[in-house]
Amino acid sequence: YKMGHVYYHHPGDKQFSLDFVHPDPAQIVSQIVDYDDTVAVKVEHYEIDESFYAIYTSRVGGEPVREIDFDLNESLAEMSDDNRTIVVRLLEIYRALLAQNEQEEGVPVEAYKNIDVHALPDVLDQTSWDGSATDVAGRLASNLILKHPLPNANHRTAIALVQFYLRRLHSEFSLPETSVEVDPESYDWRAWANEYISESKRLLTVRRKNVLFKHLYEFGVRTVERKHAIDIDLTAHELDMYPSEAKTIYAKKHEALWTEFVEEAVERAGYPELKETGGLSKVEFAEKIRNLD
Repeated sequence: YKMGHVYYHHPGDKQFSLDFVHPDPAQIVSQIVDYDDTVAVKVEHYEIDESFYAIYTSRVGGEPVREIDFDLNESLAEMSDDNRTIVVRLLEIYRALLAQNEQEEGVPVEAYKNIDVHALPDVLDQTSWDGSATDVAGRLASNLILKHPLPNANHRTAIALVQFYLRRLHSEFSLPETSVEVDPESYDWRAWANEYISESKRLLTVRRKNVLFKHLYEFGVRTVERKHAIDIDLTAHELDMYPSEAKTIYAKKHEALWTEFVEEAVERAGYPELKETGGLSKVEFAEKIRNLD
């Protein structure tokens, strides 16, 4: 057990994540009483510079993702043509990833929530489609991850979307496999992409929980550990700001991270010219998807 170290996901059950901390047990009790029936709770006691209690919460009742209702016609009907075309393709990419994952793992992927279909056109509408191909692809990936519209695999779907988008400009373009070990070299790829995903998860967590983390820092905590052994170094992040400010500042950092990912990806894949190529606008991207069908 490391000094000044706290778990973000409960070590006994990774579906529980840190929601509230306080030194006073009475405050902990009143917080627990306030949760509704859909929230399950675990409490841990930590002793660092001072003693405090941590509440971990989880939503009750996940179901396999493939049981989720993919009947999206109603939601799709409300979208503009271009958004609908891109969203339908995005959901196909997502389904294919889930099927591949199920094959690899041998078990269905659990869903912690439903697909937030209405958030998908928002991802597209809030993306700036100006600039180079790598800029647009980076923003698309970042926005998809920030919106978190899918019950899981948002990061992998975002990476698959990057590849799909860049392929519309360069049909040969391919991101090397990051999840399959082809030969000893492929570890390099996997480690490389995972570094970006880990950093993305750190930024997302700080963005959501900066105030909570500020309290932890005051109790003497220096690292917060997410599942998959992703450590968040609290000394490396600015925590003392309003949540609304954190949302904006960390969203910018997140977008910069994913743009850097795409730039490095095209370098490694041997298509550095995509950093200079103008990106496809949403209209052009949707048109290219229609032409594929």
